[in-house]
Amino acid sequence: MHAGSDLSDPKSFANGLRSLIAVPSDIGDMEALLFSTQRLAEAAPFLERIVIAATLSPRYVRALRGRIRSSIALIDAPYSGTLRSAEMGRIGFFVGGEEEVINDLRPVFDTLGSRTIRMGGFGTATAAKVLNDLLAASSTALTRIALDWAEAQGIDEERIFNLTEAALGPGLLIPGLGSAQSDRTDPGSGDAVAALVESFEVALDQACSEAHLNRPHTMISPVRGQRMRALH
Repeated sequence: MHAGSDLSDPKSFANGLRSLIAVPSDIGDMEALLFSTQRLAEAAPFLERIVIAATLSPRYVRALRGRIRSSIALIDAPYSGTLRSAEMGRIGFFVGGEEEVINDLRPVFDTLGSRTIRMGGFGTATAAKVLNDLLAASSTALTRIALDWAEAQGIDEERIFNLTEAALGPGLLIPGLGSAQSDRTDPGSGDAVAALVESFEVALDQACSEAHLNRPHTMISPVRGQRMRALH
């Protein structure tokens, strides 16, 4: 496992590199790391496995298998949780890939997170994470709508949460819990609404493309129409 993170000298970084855990912020970062700038997919002759610990497009992730030499094992391991939970080793991983390789990496996942859920072959974990984000985004959108309705009826926000906790259990309707948007945004910010829309659209693209269907745009409208609000 390569411990260094300085990619200013890709040749030195690639020397002896056997396992690469990539945490790109987007597809552009992943492309630069593997194919264009650092070119680690080609420049690391001893590379044995690549772990993609990020939520990218499922179609893009699956397509990587055809672009990287077959001798390199690919594992997709998007995680769920906040940055704070990551620092505390409490994030959860969705993992896809060869079982033997995942077992070898188990100490790494156990160190970084508190839970690892194997989803199947390479690419299944990313698809599962995107669908998980869809559910989280749906819950967040409906929770915000319910809070708006409660406000219009003169019902205190805290009492609504107390009611749902009594009926459904603690934490089930906390917006963003375990979702992508909670990692990088505040629930009261404009970015949070944009993240909800992004999670929804990516998930719908994936689900509908697999089923050869057109996206139901009416499902996105309630999410895109969310107003900013700070939850107490």
